[in-house]
Amino acid sequence: MIDILFWLLVGQTISGLPAMLPGTEVRVVSSDLLTVYTSAIVEDNNLFFDNVLEPNVEVQILILPPNPDPKAVNALEGQALHAFISSDGDDIILKFEDMEGGLSFRKWLAEERNIVLHLIPIGGTYNDESN
Repeated sequence: MIDILFWLLVGQTISGLPAMLPGTEVRVVSSDLLTVYTSAIVEDNNLFFDNVLEPNVEVQILILPPNPDPKAVNALEGQALHAFISSDGDDIILKFEDMEGGLSFRKWLAEERNIVLHLIPIGGTYNDESN
């Protein structure tokens, strides 16, 4: 029952997110939106980020539709998702006012969008079996 309530809350909280079709870009940016830490484009149900993310850093997530125009990008800045990088750097935890503890971006992508999140581990390279 708790899982059902959890996903209902999550569904209401992030219902406005795009479908994340192939070509959708996801940017991990600083909390002030001035620095892009890394970005990735959805390809074949995968999202490969190209830079290591520092653990425990607060970030914002921008999700841009394929081939956005500049006005659309500016409008999306007001809809950035607040998040932080997990303590081991292997996940991005989305933060919502209505939810204690946050939501795993990896889990949400897998369960709601059928997309596999790939982050480079600290001091390493991609390892498809662990990420």
